[in-house]
Amino acid sequence: MGRKKRLHFKDLDALRFIAFIPVFLYCALYLMSSEDNPFISDMGNAMNYIKQNSIDFFFFLSSFLLTSHALREYKYHKSFALKSFYIRRMMRIFPVFAVALLFTFLIHPWIIKELGLTPISVPKPTSYVFLFPNYFAEITKEQYIYLVIVWTVYMFIQFYVFWGIILKFFIQQLKIVGIILVVVGIFSRVYHALSDSTFEFDTLSAGIPIGIGAFVAHIIRNDERTVDLIKHLSKGTHLLLYMGGVGALALGYLFFGDTLIGIIVPLLTCTFFGYVVIEQTYAKESLLKFRKNKIISRFGKISYGLIVYQSIIMVLGIIAVHSLEFDLSTPIIQIFFLIFSFTMTWLVADLSYRLYERPILNIKKEFKRS
Repeated sequence: MGRKKRLHFKDLDALRFIAFIPVFLYCALYLMSSEDNPFISDMGNAMNYIKQNSIDFFFFLSSFLLTSHALREYKYHKSFALKSFYIRRMMRIFPVFAVALLFTFLIHPWIIKELGLTPISVPKPTSYVFLFPNYFAEITKEQYIYLVIVWTVYMFIQFYVFWGIILKFFIQQLKIVGIILVVVGIFSRVYHALSDSTFEFDTLSAGIPIGIGAFVAHIIRNDERTVDLIKHLSKGTHLLLYMGGVGALALGYLFFGDTLIGIIVPLLTCTFFGYVVIEQTYAKESLLKFRKNKIISRFGKISYGLIVYQSIIMVLGIIAVHSLEFDLSTPIIQIFFLIFSFTMTWLVADLSYRLYERPILNIKKEFKRS
C-alpha cells in the first residue's frame, strides 16, 4: 500500500447501517410497547437481544479500524501520535454527543415543564463517572431510550481513552492485549450471568468484540495466509458461512443471552464479523458486495448520527402522540410512528452530517498523518 493511499474499508459503511436497524427497531418497539399490546412488547423483548449484536459490532468495528490505522501509522512513521489520536476521536464524537447531552439535561426537561406533563428526574452528570450507570431505576420509558444511547456513547469514550494508551505503549504486545481483553470480557459476562444482572452497560463486557477486532486488524496487516484463504473461498462456502453467522446473530442472544452458554455468542458473532470484513474487502467470489449499494453505504456514513438522533426524534414523537391524544396501541398509529421516526431521523442525521459534522471532520483531517 502506498504511503499516500488512504486506508479505507468501503464495505464497512453499509455494514454500519445494517447494524443500526436492530437498534432503531428496538427503540421504536420499546416505546410502543404496553400491557394492552403484548405482541409489540414481545417483539421489543426479542429485538432487545438481537440489538446486542449491533453493540458488539460497533465495538468490534471501532477496535478494528483504530488498530488498522495505528498499524499503518507505525509502518510509515515508526511512531503513534497519541495527542492527535485523542483530538480526532473528540472531534468525531463530541459534536453529535453534545446534542444528546443538551437534550438529556436541558431540552427534554424544559419541554416537559412547558407542556405541563408529568415532571421527570434528570440524572446527575456525576453518574457518568462510574463504569456502570446507577440511574435507570428512576426514569421514564422515554428517558430510558436516549439515556441508553448516551451511556453507550460514553462507553465508547472510555474505550477510546484506554485504546489510545494501548496503541501508543503496547502495540508490540497487541495479540497478548487482545487475549487479555477477550478473557476480561468473558469473566465480566460470566459475573453478570451468575448475578442475574445485565452486562449491556458494563464496558468491561465489550472486551470480547474489542479484542477480536484487534486480532482481525493484526491478521489483515500481518497474516497473508489467512487473508488469502478467505480471499479464494468459493461462493458455496461463503453461503454456508453467512448462513451460520446470520443464524448466530438472529438466535444466539435471543435464546442464550441470559445464560452461561451465552458467553459463546459474542465469540462466534465477532469472529463472523471479522470474516465478513475480510471477505467483503478481499474475496474474489463474494455473494454480493455491500459497497455497490450506494444508498445503504450513504446511510452507513451517517450511522452515528442516525443512532443518536433517532432516540431524540422518537421521544419527541411520543410527546406529540400523547399531546394529540392519539392511541399508540392502534396499528395505523404505530406504522405512522415508525415511518415518521425513520424519515425524520434520516433527514436530521443527513443534515447534521453535511452542515455540522463534516466541516468538523475536515478540520479533523489536519490531525491525521498521511
